[in-house]
Amino acid sequence: MGKAIACTSGYQLFNIACGLVKKTEKRDFDAIRQWVVPYAPNFKNELPRRTVVSDIQRIVETLRPDIIHVWGTENYWGLLTARNLLPFPSLLEIQGLKYAIAPKMLGELTFFEALRCTGLKECIRPSHSILSGQTQFIRAGRFEHEIIKGHSCIAVPSEWAKTHVEFVNPAGRLFRSRMMLRPEFTDSKPWQFHAGHPPTLFTSSSGSAPYKGLHILLRAIALLKKDFPEIRLNVGGTHIQKGIRRGGYASWILREVQRLGINDNVRFLGPLAAKEIVEQLHQTHVVVNPSFIESYSMALAESLAVGVPTVVSYAGAMPEFAVDGVSALFFPPGDETICARQIKRILLSPSVAAQLSLNARQTGLLRYDPSAVLKRQLEIYNEVMGGSAL
Repeated sequence: MGKAIACTSGYQLFNIACGLVKKTEKRDFDAIRQWVVPYAPNFKNELPRRTVVSDIQRIVETLRPDIIHVWGTENYWGLLTARNLLPFPSLLEIQGLKYAIAPKMLGELTFFEALRCTGLKECIRPSHSILSGQTQFIRAGRFEHEIIKGHSCIAVPSEWAKTHVEFVNPAGRLFRSRMMLRPEFTDSKPWQFHAGHPPTLFTSSSGSAPYKGLHILLRAIALLKKDFPEIRLNVGGTHIQKGIRRGGYASWILREVQRLGINDNVRFLGPLAAKEIVEQLHQTHVVVNPSFIESYSMALAESLAVGVPTVVSYAGAMPEFAVDGVSALFFPPGDETICARQIKRILLSPSVAAQLSLNARQTGLLRYDPSAVLKRQLEIYNEVMGGSAL
């Protein structure tokens, strides 16, 4: 989206983000003028230290933007505009909502399973435990409410997000936004069924947390192994790190793989670039998203655009982007048995796989057409400045 806006005549895009720097640095990227401010823990008021806030204010005051587009409520950026520390017109974009994730944080782990997710990393830094993480998400929710209430213009990517925002800020002007996929996905060739190959599944997420539901998928793999001894699950993302950086949940996941007897069936691929994800999508029979909650799910959007048969939990906003039995197969969140059944339906029937693939790709390419997505984004900016909402 950033590249598309920056290359549009009549628009200039400036970006400020936090990163692992000691002091504010200017790091332009192609046509985007960009600054990186130090990433640091927030203080009690959820803002970074005063010098960082002053740097941001100085940059913004110099630019005097027509609109400040705040991406997400998960960090402090929305507080700067909500508290009028950056007194310019602003648009808040809803991404994940920590207060909505908090009740799903443990992913239906039992009390003893949650305890077993305590490893060396959590012993050294208890704040990194999943139980502490849930508490932190609940606390962050109070500031998310302040951010949402403090913005009059809010963009929502789904009805799920829209509903949450309406209850927090009934007076807000809401704009239905669209997400832009990377060209590797929208320009990809269509998926094809791999007859004669061992059944292969793919899943990915941006991090390792119980609410992403990986343990549910592992249990489904154990059930499927009885009928498909050579079944493979490839897992993309930063799930399994090395040494002390490995979290307790990740360590527990590895023990679960052993306990379930699927050590030879599961492979952790680590972080993947867009091109590598597309390669995985073309090599797999089924993509699975077992998450307990998603405000959007870019992973689902990517599999739909490529046309891979997808099995997905009926959670959060995900039911909005596919139709059960038409463009994807759904299962109740946390239900590994129904998850396994839906995967099995695809593996046993090339015709079911082909129809799901065709419908998914048609839906995905229409929804994520880059020119239409960009057009909608620019419309929202003009509507915010012009005073109308959809």
